[in-house]
Amino acid sequence: MAWRWLFLLPFLVLLSACNGPAPEAIPQEVTVALPQDITTLDPLDTQDAPSLTVESAIFESLVRREETGEILPALAESWTVSPDGLTWTFQLRRGVKFHDGSDFDGDGVKWQFHRVLFDPDAPIRFRKQWQDVLEGVEVPAEDQVVFHLKSPNAAFLELILLSNAGLITSRQNFETLGAKDAALHPVGTGPFIFAEWVPGQQIVLKKNPHYWGQKARLDTLIFRPIPDANTQVIELETGGIHMATRVHPEDIHRLQANPHIQVFLTPAYRTRYLRLHGTKEPLSDIRLRQAMNYAVPGKAIVESLVGELGSYNPAAILPRSSWAYPEHLSPYAYDPPKAMELLEEAGWTLNSQGIREKDGQLLSITFLAPSGRYLADKEIAEAVKKSLEEVGFQVNLKVLEWPTFLEEYRARRFDLVLIGTDQESPEPALFLNPLVETGGRLNYSDYSDPLVDAWLKEALQTSDPARRKEIYEKVLLRVQELAWFIPLYDEVKVAAVSTRLKGYVHSPSVTRFDTLYLDR
Repeated sequence: MAWRWLFLLPFLVLLSACNGPAPEAIPQEVTVALPQDITTLDPLDTQDAPSLTVESAIFESLVRREETGEILPALAESWTVSPDGLTWTFQLRRGVKFHDGSDFDGDGVKWQFHRVLFDPDAPIRFRKQWQDVLEGVEVPAEDQVVFHLKSPNAAFLELILLSNAGLITSRQNFETLGAKDAALHPVGTGPFIFAEWVPGQQIVLKKNPHYWGQKARLDTLIFRPIPDANTQVIELETGGIHMATRVHPEDIHRLQANPHIQVFLTPAYRTRYLRLHGTKEPLSDIRLRQAMNYAVPGKAIVESLVGELGSYNPAAILPRSSWAYPEHLSPYAYDPPKAMELLEEAGWTLNSQGIREKDGQLLSITFLAPSGRYLADKEIAEAVKKSLEEVGFQVNLKVLEWPTFLEEYRARRFDLVLIGTDQESPEPALFLNPLVETGGRLNYSDYSDPLVDAWLKEALQTSDPARRKEIYEKVLLRVQELAWFIPLYDEVKVAAVSTRLKGYVHSPSVTRFDTLYLDR
């Protein structure tokens, strides 16, 4: 009988080859495109979405967000709040290890937040935010941490989850390498371990085999910075990447017709707007800021350049998808004659070159815009420049690569800037407090208004959502009155995904990578 099995063996081998490898034999390596390269892997120093996207696979917070938007336990198994809303107690998960083998415990959490509050090398924008919130942090036991708040805060869980400060890093790694090198070799507790960052080329993460929860199905997760949407689409169609995160509006329908690609679209918590630096001349004059609002046809620009991948947002800095969005808010009308009337009233008259001047000074502004960070950012900037020049501004447009752009923006070397805010939550405090509160971590125009500050504080101390919405509407109306921003659009979250890639859930709240795997 043995000879019969020897005779059948070549046919069994051939049959196996025809059927392809078993699923477990398929190399589980997935490549995801990023719209820009990352800038850092220290969560406390992160102010851009690409960096945070990578960090979310490496680090974890005490709580996590489900794709549905629900907040669930993560490094904390449970939490309680005192009746007065001032004390939050988190029961920590036992047995969790950082990627470097060190233990996760209450002392590590306290160290993280003390770094936020007191470390002079930590980014100051986070310190102000948390110093306004926290009275102190204590550790009654190694598996427990208690936050004492200065006042009740209706958005505290969201702050823990989304402020970046809540992404817990390894103290051992920072003390061994120092903050600068730790930002290049990050160590967290998440489902993926950092392996490599080649600037401009790729970031490589590996599966964490000792992860405390459901382990990732991928062996390797690669992020490739590809700013150009056309290149992302070509790479997706030819198999160079498995997920494109930037697609031109004109490519959507073609990709939807491709049987090997799935296209996902959903309104996202992403606002894009023009910020005016109104605390320095010449835009310290509110009439000039109002004139700029009248001069820019924001809705027409968005409709022509962004199409179905964005929707015009009169509120500018709070997305339409937020529960606090005021539906009846009206923007400044597109009215160039009104803009010119305000400029004349402010004393700026046209010279023979069509540029306005006053007391021998030209009405000249510096306009910053990123290159390839947002949808049609360069084209939008050119359209805005043209509109402002038509009413007499001299516009020095500087279109910069993302890292250089951020340096200029944070150094406040602008009069006008095209910028955006990305969050994974509709919570209004996450957008408004950083942007318009006095000393807010994203308030790079140094705006300060006592009414705005008082209302923002009141909203956080109010538990009733309906009342909070009323307060935030007052904030937005006041900000519009002061003409601190020019509205553009809310960006639609888009993902074009190879049909070989399984386990992807498209959500405005979060993108998870630990559930992904390749099908044969």
